[in-house]
Amino acid sequence: MHRPETPATLDEALEAKAQIIELLELGHFQLRKWASSIPELLSDIPQEECLLSSKTFTGHDSCSLKVLGLKWEPTTDTFSFDVKSSIRPCTKRVILSEIAKIFDPLGFLAPLTIKAKCLLQRLWLLGIDWDSDPPEDVNSVWETFCNQLSILKDLRIPRCMTINNTLTYELHGFCDSSELAYGAVIYIRVSTADGLTQTRLVCAKARVAPIKKISLPRLELCAAVLLTNLAKFVLDTYLTKLTLHAIYLWSDSTVVLSWLRSHSSRWTTFVANRVGHIQDIFSTEFQPPVIVGLLMALF
Repeated sequence: MHRPETPATLDEALEAKAQIIELLELGHFQLRKWASSIPELLSDIPQEECLLSSKTFTGHDSCSLKVLGLKWEPTTDTFSFDVKSSIRPCTKRVILSEIAKIFDPLGFLAPLTIKAKCLLQRLWLLGIDWDSDPPEDVNSVWETFCNQLSILKDLRIPRCMTINNTLTYELHGFCDSSELAYGAVIYIRVSTADGLTQTRLVCAKARVAPIKKISLPRLELCAAVLLTNLAKFVLDTYLTKLTLHAIYLWSDSTVVLSWLRSHSSRWTTFVANRVGHIQDIFSTEFQPPVIVGLLMALF
């Protein structure tokens, strides 16, 4: 999802608003349904042309709006989710329908939705028809998944990823894999001159492992490719808007890191193609350079 460049100050936002209104008025277009997380930005807009009333910011009740398919709460400037699920029989048709209901372009819910996708793949492998009853253990997993959907109403994802008086921005990406699925996630770490540090979730993506069984190191390599593509998307989007001081991509697979440190021609076709893809993307001179490292888990 493309995020347009955001004005840094209220004055810049007011100027941008005035320019947009003036530009569209040339074509006789009148903007309506204004909404902002900053009440002062809408102070000169007629109330009937706003989606939010002034009471929204002074009262205690939250108000959410649909923005590009996402649920946004202006008073807290956060994204939220309202996924309603009715307990229906566990069939391939029902699972696919429930997955399609969840609109999550940035992958905030990837850890949850990937469970349903793995369950759907399992039904395919079992040869279950679209409306046939699955085994009892599959029904149990599906019931647990449906019960977890109601918890999403309490989840809040901050929209803004910057804070005032920022000193440094760091991008951290992580990838991992299991025998069932693999995924990647990107965070931005912000530090201020006051010593404050905060971390924000940028985006994530998860995929079901191929039906054809492959080794775990190769699945870890697939996760590294997924992280590479995700990182490239984020870098292409934000490098013109933020000055990043460090970019780190982490994997806990020593095998994958050894592959990446060697020329792709040394490996078999499967490994060579993916290693070459990663090396080609990061052969571009990013500023700052991308650092690929080993993340060790301590127990």
